[in-house]
Amino acid sequence: MAPLAQLRAGGASLAYLMDDDLLDPSVHSLLPQPYRRRLWDRVTRLHRRLPQLVDRLWVTSEPLARKYGHLGAELLPLSPHPDLLRVKPRLQLAYLGTSVHEAEFLWLLPLLATLQHRQSHTHVELFGDLALNRRFRHLPRTRILHPMRWDNYLAETGSGRVDILLTPLLAVPFNAAKAAVKVIDAARCGAAGLYSDRAPYRGFVRHGVDGLLLDDEPSSWLTAIERLIDDPEERRRLAEAGRRRALELSCNPGDRLQPHSSDHLLPP
Repeated sequence: MAPLAQLRAGGASLAYLMDDDLLDPSVHSLLPQPYRRRLWDRVTRLHRRLPQLVDRLWVTSEPLARKYGHLGAELLPLSPHPDLLRVKPRLQLAYLGTSVHEAEFLWLLPLLATLQHRQSHTHVELFGDLALNRRFRHLPRTRILHPMRWDNYLAETGSGRVDILLTPLLAVPFNAAKAAVKVIDAARCGAAGLYSDRAPYRGFVRHGVDGLLLDDEPSSWLTAIERLIDDPEERRRLAEAGRRRALELSCNPGDRLQPHSSDHLLPP
């Protein structure tokens, strides 16, 4: 609380907002010990000094107002800011590669950072472990999903969940034997698919018809993504054509592609 004391000494007027009972250690006994320790270190141990550190104490419930009335607690009305309730457009992007695609994740990071800075309503989903979460968690509106059972993965990425599916596939040895399975993922998700312009997608995806084939320049991907953001009709057209293509494959067992069902399973 030293910074608060310094601010107060400098003439600042301070208010402390409390929406849980953080000042009374007797009500913390059933909380997890690490959480109790954090509360004690940050707030609870200073409860006797709080009136000297802040000018006003704001609380969000009647019990808190009654309990801390002697400290001048003021009950705030339940009045959410209009921005919290405003309906906002949401456009969902996803990359469904697993953590073995280290090169692709490194390539995606600056691209997604630029995209999320320039667009205010794009949301991104990635699958990965804790290390990946640490790498990407600073990006706004970006969610890292941990590996899960195959049936849960199918449900989580089902129809209507993704608008644009990103499928960069860089020229590294691990990718040389890949099949075009992400075409099926795009069809399952109901998404417009963006693919690297190399095998297995080159010669399989029909550029501009049932997907887009792009070079390895992030600027090319950013341009294509923002064009699809601005043109929902084009997004829908690509997604629908991609789904029709996948359905045609399902009627021809010799051409049938199967997604890698092991990609998103939890380790044994």
